[in-house]
Amino acid sequence: MTRTAQSARNPNDVPITREALVPGAIRDVFDFVAAEDVLPKILTGYGLVPGISHTSDITGPWDQPGPRRIVHLLDGSTVREGVTHYDRSHYFAYRVSDPSFALKHLMVEAKGEFWFEETDAGAQVRWTYTLRAKNRLPKLPLRLFVGTQWTGCMDVCMTNVIAHFDALRSAGVPQPALDATALPQT
Repeated sequence: MTRTAQSARNPNDVPITREALVPGAIRDVFDFVAAEDVLPKILTGYGLVPGISHTSDITGPWDQPGPRRIVHLLDGSTVREGVTHYDRSHYFAYRVSDPSFALKHLMVEAKGEFWFEETDAGAQVRWTYTLRAKNRLPKLPLRLFVGTQWTGCMDVCMTNVIAHFDALRSAGVPQPALDATALPQT
């Protein structure tokens, strides 16, 4: 996984981007990553970032913009999350707000964005997470948090996504062809 430079949209934004090649068909990878129930499976925690235990109070179908929910972390804290964009197999975005933990003193909100690109080897997934600091003063400690903790959490998450598809393949679960060139010639 590599960190990709991302220009900030707002002077108080602290963006981080991670990328990974996931060994699965693009629709399957998208559906897994954007699924309503995926968070406890992939956001298992890292360092000071607790894993996700569950979600609650979902206001609608998670496969369209608009629905919101409460995300519960293993330490008992919560954040609100809502789908802002949903373009199946290509782009999924969400907004995170109202943290009940220490970041509430540093950030206003965060935006997560996933882009999916089909390749011969699977789905190339790019995940950008942008935390918006309350102002310039808390931006420095927020950057420190992102560089030391959130980056590792994102890496663990992407590793868990890859492991899910590796486990399916190892278990012999039939996977759709990645593209037309992967189909057997008759």
